[in-house]
This record gives sequence, structure tokens and C-alpha cells, in this order.
Amino acid sequence: MATSAACWCISLTDFRRDMTHKILHQPKKSALSIGTVMIDIITVIADDDVELMTLHNMTSSFLMLEQGRKVESLSIDTYVGGGGANTAVCMRRLGMDMDILALIGNDLNAEKILARFEDEHIGLDHVRTLDNVGSGVAVHIASHDRNAAIFTHRGANCCLSVEDVTAIDFTKYALVYVTNLSNQSANHFPLIVARAAAANCFIASNPGIRQLTRLCDDFLASLKDIDLLSVNRVECAALIPKLVSEDPKACKIALPLSDHMPPLLKSGFKFGGFSMGLVDCMKSLSDHGPGYVVITDGGKGAYLLHENYLYYCPPQKVTMRGSAGAGDSFSSTLASLISAGNAPDLALYAASVNAVSVISCIDTQSGLLTFKALEKELNTTDIASTIIRWDLT
Repeated sequence: MATSAACWCISLTDFRRDMTHKILHQPKKSALSIGTVMIDIITVIADDDVELMTLHNMTSSFLMLEQGRKVESLSIDTYVGGGGANTAVCMRRLGMDMDILALIGNDLNAEKILARFEDEHIGLDHVRTLDNVGSGVAVHIASHDRNAAIFTHRGANCCLSVEDVTAIDFTKYALVYVTNLSNQSANHFPLIVARAAAANCFIASNPGIRQLTRLCDDFLASLKDIDLLSVNRVECAALIPKLVSEDPKACKIALPLSDHMPPLLKSGFKFGGFSMGLVDCMKSLSDHGPGYVVITDGGKGAYLLHENYLYYCPPQKVTMRGSAGAGDSFSSTLASLISAGNAPDLALYAASVNAVSVISCIDTQSGLLTFKALEKELNTTDIASTIIRWDLT
């Protein structure tokens, strides 16, 4: 993207003035989370008991377990997780009146899931129990840097039906949040979005990589009705060939504007022989419909595009105990706060704070903050000195 540094930047003094006296408004309306629910079995293994192999050319790491050997674990614990459950708990703790559309089996794992929802005061009217398939289960193996490898059996999560969607009265909800939908359940994403849009809901979506690659056309067509789209760097890269094919002129990687620019803003995306700058990509997605486009870059920060302003939240320092659930907490916090009328920069920082709190715990929900705890964290931070903003006009 051929854009000069001068027209990207605004006065830091003006930005700090903009941030002065901003109050965090609590989300209190009704919301529906749609997505997976899982039983997470999390095992933590000491570094000396499992090998870590890193391929520098591929920037990939692998945990190596010896076949036939019994490996001692520091801990093995069971939790409730899954994108739908994580999102519902997150938004409920922030103050939303929550329901969840989810599928479970008729088994002991389902009893644990239902008990968890009841403890968190999440409505169960749209939880469906299936007799012919079990509840979803995931096994997390965490060691070294605690970026867990995860074995997943999605079970009932794959069995969402048209009837499950059409049975819902979407007019009851101010916010509908659609997380990653598993396998065949993703086929109903357009129907979910269409019905929520017809009910004038604020619609937020955080899809998964399989959904974006297998049903890319359906997904992009549904963006016209989505208010907030949140994807991570890897998920977004998978969309680049399609976005470039739609607009071949928007395929130049943005040149570095300074030595201090965030990494993804410098590099842009490369995927399958296609390339596109970060801003070009975010604007292309925004042109499909969403007023808010978010791209997260793991431990390198997060970007938010809204009304020709690009916001960047740098990474925060944290001792990571688990990697799963960070994206769910980040995106659902952001959606909740923006739908409640909060400014994009304030909501972006708050989402980062909640995500950092989650990865400081082993599981995906223990670290989720209440609204009061989140508000307290924000009151002790100079957000204007943390969030970077560029004017793209």
C-alpha cells in the first residue's frame, strides 16, 4: 500500500486528549453465544520429561513423546472449555445476561458442562442433548513454553441442525456471538447470521481456520451482516488468496514506515504465493461489511480497524501457564464492550487485559475477569501511552 508516513500518523497529544476521562461502560444487555463446548483434560509435563524440537526454517515446534513409555505429569486436571463455553462465561462475568446454543451428549461429561453453566448463571434453554454421540473432549499437553498441543474429539459439536437455529427467537438478544463451528455445524453459519441480522442484533464472529478454508465463499458473503469480525494472523492469511483474487491491485505488502512499526504492519501477509499488506487486508474485509475488523498476532499484539482508524495494542508481559482460550476471551470482551458503546481503543486494551489474565492460568476460564476487576486494571493504566492509532484517511 503506497501510503506516506505523514498521513498515517496523528498527534500523540491529540490522541491523549481523546483518551482523557473515558469511562468504561458495562455491558448489561442479553446475549447469545453459539459455538463448541468441550471437556478439557489438561496435562502439564515437566520440561525434562518431554523433548521440544524446533524447526527454525519453518518456525514450528514439536513435543516429542517416546512410544510405549509412561510419562510422569506434574498435573492432570479436567475443566469445561470450548469456544462457545469460554465466550459465554466471559461475557456473563462482564455483566451480560447470557444464553448459549450448544450441543452435548447424554453422558457424564455433559453433566459437568451443565453444572458449570449453572454455576456461571448461563441460560440452558438452547443447550441440546444428543443420544447418539458423546460430548466433545480435548486433551491438552503442555510443557516448556506452555503452548499446548491439543488432541480434539468434537463429538456432538458437529451436529448442529437447521431446526436448532430456527427454534431460537433472536429478537431476545442484543448481541449474538458466533465462535468456531465444528465441521458440518459450520454449514449453518449463513443461516445464523441472517436470522440474527433480521432481528437487528449486534453480530460478532470469531471463526476458525477450517471454517474459513472449507466455506470461504459462504463466510465472505455473510460478512455484510456482521458488525465485528475477529481473526488471528494464521486464519487471516488463509483468506489472502480469495481477497487478492477479488481485488488484484490490493496485493502489495506495505513497506515499513519506521523502524518501530509493529511486525505484522511491516510484513503483511504471504500465503500460497499471494501477498497483501495488513491495512489492505483489513480494509478489504471491512468493505465486505464489518464495521470493526480485528486481527490478533499472538504475543505480538492486536490490530483493530474502525472508520479509517487503525489501532494497535502491543503485547503485555505475562507468565504464560496455558495458551488456549486467549482468543475467545479477547474477542468476546471486545465485542461485549463495543456493543455497550465503549470506544474502540478502550475496548481493545480491555480485551488484551482479559486475554493476558486467561493465559496466566492453566485452563481457559479461571482467569476470566469480572467487569469490576477489568475496570480496576484499566484505572491503573495510561492507555493513551499504550494504544497506538493511525489515521488512514
